Amino acid sequence: MPLRSNPRSPSGRGSLRQAPPRGGRSLLAIAVAVALLAALVGAAIGAYVLSERMYVATDPDTLCPVDEPPAEVVAVVLDMSDRLTEVQLLSVRNHLNRLMYAELPRFARVEAYAVQGRAGVVAEPVIGLCNPGKGDDLNRIYQNPQLARKRWEQDFSAVLSVTLDELLAAPDSASSPIFEAIQAVAVRSFNKPEYDGVPKRLIVVSDLLQNVPAKGNAASHYRGVPDFDEFKASPYFAQVRADLSAVRVHLFYMNRSDQSVQGAAHIRFWESYFGTQGATVMTVDRIFGD
Repeated sequence: MPLRSNPRSPSGRGSLRQAPPRGGRSLLAIAVAVALLAALVGAAIGAYVLSERMYVATDPDTLCPVDEPPAEVVAVVLDMSDRLTEVQLLSVRNHLNRLMYAELPRFARVEAYAVQGRAGVVAEPVIGLCNPGKGDDLNRIYQNPQLARKRWEQDFSAVLSVTLDELLAAPDSASSPIFEAIQAVAVRSFNKPEYDGVPKRLIVVSDLLQNVPAKGNAASHYRGVPDFDEFKASPYFAQVRADLSAVRVHLFYMNRSDQSVQGAAHIRFWESYFGTQGATVMTVDRIFGD
């Protein structure tokens, strides 16, 4: 019986699809490998360039940027002229942790001041550190969030917490020159030319009972709430006034149950004091438990 020819085959025989030559397959594999390698090298170079762009050189002691100003300047003034109770201490620590750790931007500089025992001394910051960041916003591919977190915990958070705890445990003082401490913050921290245009925040932990008896009635709030207009016109105000332009103020108002001078009128005096000098009181948290 004659074989039937395949109509699709010009030769009349059934044909199989021919595989590409072995040499062609090798060239294709090489081309794919080269393309993949090029993509990997390009990604590595891109990651390196991006990492270099995001890298910020910092001072090893302060953790602050070397070639640019801090993201924010935060000054903490602690007035421990009257010792806090354990309840007040715990409350203050909670507030400070929330304000400075949860809301503190990366590379913000924190400086802590203690109200000096005598008014003639211009206070200096006890510590000044920049927040290096916790690493939460870093990319695992081209950055090292674990190292950043370790640095934040050991070099920033722990050091700052110890310093603040030491200041909060300071012994009582007979005087309380709060105006003078705030003036020191203005001239030593806020008014530096390199901080022009940088957001500024002032945190005051105090009963706000200014007490420098030698300076008259306006300088000792234990005698009653001064009339602010009279205080503003006095020579003493000229001595202690400060440039607090655009400073945001947070007051932790330590309650003294034995001091009737504290209250709404006293808080209004301090709001006028800050407002006259260009600052804005953002919050007043009254800390009870004394």
